[in-house]
Amino acid sequence: MTLNNKLFVFDWNGTILADTVPSWKAGNVCLEFYGADAITLKTHRDTFCFPIIPFYEKHGVSEETVLERRDEGNAVFQDTYEQLAANARTRHGARALLEYLSEQGAECIILSNYITERIERHLKRLNIEHYFSYVSAHDCDGTTILQSTTKVLRLRDYIATSGHAPEDTIIIGDTMEEPEIARALGITSIGITDGYISRQRLREAAPDHIVHRLDEIIRLF
Repeated sequence: MTLNNKLFVFDWNGTILADTVPSWKAGNVCLEFYGADAITLKTHRDTFCFPIIPFYEKHGVSEETVLERRDEGNAVFQDTYEQLAANARTRHGARALLEYLSEQGAECIILSNYITERIERHLKRLNIEHYFSYVSAHDCDGTTILQSTTKVLRLRDYIATSGHAPEDTIIIGDTMEEPEIARALGITSIGITDGYISRQRLREAAPDHIVHRLDEIIRLF
C-alpha cells in the first residue's frame, strides 16, 4: 500500500457529485425569488463564488435583500436543489479513483460547504460511503455559507488531529476554494474542470494540477 501516509480531501458538490446543472437551475429559481433575472450556465460558471452573497450581488440582488429573506431564500434553493439532484451521479472516474486510493491505503475525507446529513444520504444512495472515513460539512440549514466559510479552519484541525503531514495532504475540488485552501495550509491542490466554475477561472486559481476526469489523478500518484 504505497499511499498509506496520504490524505485525500475531496470537495463534494461539483467534484464527487455531478450536480452543477441542478445547482445552476436551483440558483435561478432563487434569483427569481429575489426579483432578479435567471442566468445561463456559462454565466453561472463565470460568476459563482463562496461565500455566496457576492454571487447574488453580481446579479442585482443586494446583501441587505438576501439577509432580510435568508430563511425563505434558503428554503427555495434547498427544496429546488434537492429535487433536481435527487438522482445525480458521480463525476466521471470517481469510482475508479476512490477504489484505487482505497487499495493503496490512502485516507479519503469530504470537506464541504454543504449539509452533512444530505451528503451522507447521497453517499449511501451511490454506494460510496465506505470510501470516506469522515465528512466535514455543516449541521445546519445552509444559510451559514451566505457570508463566510470555514473550510481552512476545519481542515487545519483535521490535519493536526489525524497526524497527516501537510506535504502528504492533497485537496481536490472544482472551484477556486481548493487552491486557496492549499496555499493557506501548505498542501497540494488538484482542480477538476467543468464543475461550478469555468475552465478559465479554474486555471486562474492556479491549482498545482488540473484534471478533466477524476481518474486522471491516478497517474499523479
